[in-house]
Amino acid sequence: MDSATFNNAYYIKLGPGGIWEQSCIAESKIRFGWSMEDAMNIQAGDFNVFLERRSKYLPSKQAQTKDLNAMKHLCLSNHHDVWTTFSDSKLWWCRISSPKVFGDQTSRYREVDGWRDTDVHGNLLQINRIPGALSKIQGFRGTVCRVRAKTTLMRLINDEASPQYQNIAEARKHLSESVIDGIKRLHWKDFELLVDLIFRASGWRRLSMLGETMKFADLELEDPITHDKYQVQIKSRANLADFETYSNQFHGRGFRKLYFVVHSPTEELAGMQPSPSNVELILGERLAAMTVELGLVDWLMQHIK
Repeated sequence: MDSATFNNAYYIKLGPGGIWEQSCIAESKIRFGWSMEDAMNIQAGDFNVFLERRSKYLPSKQAQTKDLNAMKHLCLSNHHDVWTTFSDSKLWWCRISSPKVFGDQTSRYREVDGWRDTDVHGNLLQINRIPGALSKIQGFRGTVCRVRAKTTLMRLINDEASPQYQNIAEARKHLSESVIDGIKRLHWKDFELLVDLIFRASGWRRLSMLGETMKFADLELEDPITHDKYQVQIKSRANLADFETYSNQFHGRGFRKLYFVVHSPTEELAGMQPSPSNVELILGERLAAMTVELGLVDWLMQHIK
């Protein structure tokens, strides 16, 4: 899908309590109630008639203005605008496809070009993954409002990162590169300890003593939820022959997988693809990422100062 640009962005609550969400998404419609209003009058933009009718049972000028603005947004919007709503824990968006205002026994409505719950690259727009400036619109108590964070919405739909995100991503990239170099400076015993800390910080339980003399593995671990058991072989340096030796000797023996961890592999080992399904190779880049994600950078710094 091409990049999306738009003039205006709006949010609409599809019926009281969201009762029209599923039908609107399935039928490519925006329903907005006001079933007592004549569709032709709405189409003609006769807002004075609309306001006069609303004033009879909405004594508050503020409430009348709110309804009038909502009606204008719905009537005057065109294909150059984007409409959003929330349903099934996702943000949905669409564009008006017809200039007409339609009506049936349920409500007045406009036709759209199809509701989408993904960005232009097909990534789901899950509520827990979108910026707060957009997700907070769910708390709007009315039917229609303008999305003020239009630039943020456009970036989200186009799968583009904010400048702040880009700055952090670049800083994190440099940090990971420095962490890789730092890991390579560790004494082999400290490297074993770091690997142990990484697995335990991930929630796994250690079954063996670190550094205990075992013929095959440096660590034995257990997933506390599934109770699956794993072995870990830790090497500061290793080549393809080393990996194949351990891989060929691993036959399970009650363990689900062997992790072969090395921070300085030879070029041949680093380029090996693919590895056996029951033996997983973990190299420097992934080690660095886990060290950062699990908050072990300070520990690393203390051991290489």
